[in-house]
Amino acid sequence: MSIVLSFLVFLASLFCSVTAYGGNTMEELINFLSSEKLEGRKPGQEGNSLATNFIKEKLETSGLVPLGRSYFQEFTIFTQMSKIGKNSFEFEGSSAEFQPISYSLNGELKNTAILFAGFGISIPKNDPELIYDDYQGVDAKGKIVAILTGDPGIGNLNSKFRKMQYQNYSSLFYKLKNAISHGARGIIIIQNPLNLPNYPLEEPLFFNNTEGGGSRFSIIAGRVTNNDINKYFPKEKKTIDIQKIISKGQTPHSFNLKINGNLSVELKKSTGRVSNIIGVKKGSDPSLQNEVVVIGAHMDHLGFGGESSMDPQGMGKIHNGADDNASGTALVLKLADKMANIKTKRTFVFSLFNAEEMGLLGSQHFVDMWASHTKDYGKIVAMLNYDMVGRYKDQLTVMGAGSSRTWSNLLALIESHLNIQIKDSLVGSSDHAPFIQKKIPSLLFTTGAHEDYHRSTDTSEKINIEAMKRLERLSLTFIQKIDAQSKLSYNPDFSTEEPGGGSNRGYGAHLGCVPEFGQADDIIGVVCMRASENSPAMGAGIISGDILVQIGTIEVKNIYDLTFALKYYRAGDEVEIAWKRGNSLLKQKIILKKSSRS
Repeated sequence: MSIVLSFLVFLASLFCSVTAYGGNTMEELINFLSSEKLEGRKPGQEGNSLATNFIKEKLETSGLVPLGRSYFQEFTIFTQMSKIGKNSFEFEGSSAEFQPISYSLNGELKNTAILFAGFGISIPKNDPELIYDDYQGVDAKGKIVAILTGDPGIGNLNSKFRKMQYQNYSSLFYKLKNAISHGARGIIIIQNPLNLPNYPLEEPLFFNNTEGGGSRFSIIAGRVTNNDINKYFPKEKKTIDIQKIISKGQTPHSFNLKINGNLSVELKKSTGRVSNIIGVKKGSDPSLQNEVVVIGAHMDHLGFGGESSMDPQGMGKIHNGADDNASGTALVLKLADKMANIKTKRTFVFSLFNAEEMGLLGSQHFVDMWASHTKDYGKIVAMLNYDMVGRYKDQLTVMGAGSSRTWSNLLALIESHLNIQIKDSLVGSSDHAPFIQKKIPSLLFTTGAHEDYHRSTDTSEKINIEAMKRLERLSLTFIQKIDAQSKLSYNPDFSTEEPGGGSNRGYGAHLGCVPEFGQADDIIGVVCMRASENSPAMGAGIISGDILVQIGTIEVKNIYDLTFALKYYRAGDEVEIAWKRGNSLLKQKIILKKSSRS
């Protein structure tokens, strides 16, 4: 009897492992979704799986039915890189503390010269405002380059590197690509000491096994500590001294170390399946039930940080994502629960998208797969997206009102204690974007960016719960206004470009090759799923399936090369691009446009 009882207790513990956490109030939902238990909800990780199961149970309990046979809509993503062999760095036989970088090429360098190259930055010579090149006057060809994180703006409030247009140069993928372009075979990254609060003490090095999304650069790469590399610097100078010199003078300070190194990295790439979580409320009006309104938010976040983290001290720390986007997820769950008990004319689909932080993968998959559901559910006529709605101070922004001539009239009917700013324009960096590409009227609800964006400090106690409850009431009223509207249609004159810049996620210059994320490993280049409307790529003749291999002087081997090239060049630059179509290599000169997402 005791064995049976123990087994029942075990089963109960499995069931309660998710449901016992997170109640049904707005605060309880956010607290659970951004809890340490879910470890930042990184796609492919256990915390993300716990979150998807939790969300599925909430949709099921509310009374919504699954889309097709399951609440889960699965798709494939990169999950992690695993260390499988020798991963080490040695200074001529003396081992250093070391962790590989997931972007790294597999390989080994023996007895290789080491160049300290400052921040690893080269500003294009035609830049009218700033002259700076860590590689000027030194030779990186065939060497291992040692490079600090960050840029010369750290420690100098007057530095031009603090301007928005130069912030890209501190990114890891830029530093790797620039090292490759200068002929380096290996790179070791050192945390800049001015960002270390207890220097010379450092946190243990962290191997981020999801960094880079599975793509690799053609360079062997890893991280070492200041303590280890300082042993081989000139006696009178350490990394902190050199960083201060560079910061003060805003001039490079690169030199060769008088010692060689051995660098080895061996990693294995794995893929896995993740899911959007979708519930459906079927409409009751025979003439309108085949018109579908999607109400969505992304439920994933950054896990333990990675290349998208804005937190210089956040590597290895859980990025809870309370505002981004436990707030939007909780709100959609509350709306689903309320709408399940309200009779509607149209069909409403509540979707919690996965892998948004990896490049809108979940929402793109949802849109691409909808054709298989049209027969059973109908055509999507509108989409509402909730992304970062938990930090209300004095304004809620509703973007995309220009995507339908109906939106402004409907929004004008809503009374709320929230201060609402309505904008016709719409940024392209959240889950509404794939819907807009299909010419589906869409709105983005957001309370905007803040100092905790993509940092480990985006935690639940900072959420404005009372404002979110008001937004829930506002949204319920608005959704019912949409349902009562006789017609919803896309505005053919709508432009997605945000005047003055837009989101800080995305590229700089605009080409218009929409990349296929998750392309086969053996493809050299970037597969274009399509050329976006009125883009330079479309003008050049790029079509679906073409493989982009060159932009200007930059060889494009992967998505990060593409990103690098579009940051390196600027809107208005004339460059020659090259792409493969079957066995043919095609070339065309184009003029890059300004990106609506730069």
